[in-house]
Amino acid sequence: MNRSFFIILVVVGLCAFDARAQVTPEVSVLSGYTIPNSAEYRYIADVPVGVDVAAMWRQEWVWQEGLYTHLLRRPFDVGLRCNFTYFPNDIAGHRIGVAGMLSEPVAYLGNNVLNLEYNLGLAWYTNPYRRTPNPRNVFIGSYTNCFINVGPTLRHSFRDGSALVLGAKLVHSSNGYLKKPNKGLNYLQAELGWLLANPNARVYQRIYRCDTSLFRGGNMLMSASAGYVQPRFSHADRDYYFASTVRLGWLYDFNPARSVGFDVDLTYNFSFEELNARYGEHYPPFYVALAGIYETNWHRLTLHTALAFYLLRSEHGTTPIYERVGLFYNIGNPNNSVRQFVGVSLKSHYAHIDFIELHYGVKIRSSYLR
Repeated sequence: MNRSFFIILVVVGLCAFDARAQVTPEVSVLSGYTIPNSAEYRYIADVPVGVDVAAMWRQEWVWQEGLYTHLLRRPFDVGLRCNFTYFPNDIAGHRIGVAGMLSEPVAYLGNNVLNLEYNLGLAWYTNPYRRTPNPRNVFIGSYTNCFINVGPTLRHSFRDGSALVLGAKLVHSSNGYLKKPNKGLNYLQAELGWLLANPNARVYQRIYRCDTSLFRGGNMLMSASAGYVQPRFSHADRDYYFASTVRLGWLYDFNPARSVGFDVDLTYNFSFEELNARYGEHYPPFYVALAGIYETNWHRLTLHTALAFYLLRSEHGTTPIYERVGLFYNIGNPNNSVRQFVGVSLKSHYAHIDFIELHYGVKIRSSYLR
């Protein structure tokens, strides 16, 4: 955990060094509701309170084609968000969260701006099962967990540049099934904040040169990912098992910023080989699924979201539908016909993370395949 804190301090320091005079700070108070995983776990229902501090930098991405420069998307904010949340029932302790943030405007309504905000980072709980083996705490097993925070925010701006901020987000914490127990915790979170005015803040404009005709067509998508999982059954022979996913699909680019498509993926989980042998059953240890995909791009970064249903699966406790959320880094020139990417994604069933995937993939433009 000391190493994780060191990494965060380095990131914070680099951000401060990059644009200390340009940062726009935000201070918020938090409350909400801890959602029980099922009727059996009603005792975790809770109303937490907390505080949140964020540092944001305004960004603008434009692309240039010949002599013309076009605004690709409305100016958006990136930054770092830190918060502390106090839970009265103390089932897993209290939470410290640190996450990278991205806030993109959806609609302008006079002095009001409706944004959609994404946060992805780490959360630390003060009293996980690892510290005090509380039999009622089957939710958080480790000190360090992932921290996912998504939802709309509404900013009401004033003449001096400050703004009142109202937010409603869905928050999830778990360790990606790397440490038992790990049912994870989900929250509905409400925020009331104040965005401070900063007369020195400016928009960071980034210009990218590309042939936009390339982006109005299809792409073949191929990727492979790997990860480790703990078995979801008791008395397993090993603590961890290898799991991998292979995807083959098609994406249509509306422009350099947004794509939609589908893929067929095959996931192989080695822990199910032992499960089949233990119970004398013959379910396949792999799953086959069909997924609908939406991707949004910020040049080098791609936010990948997918909703899928299984065509073939075992019946050992999995739901028929899953979600995947990933952040990918695009390698090389965006004008190339064959483009590579690497990244990480979370595969989950109804917000219960199955495992963390480390990805490598390629996209091949349809014009190149002819």
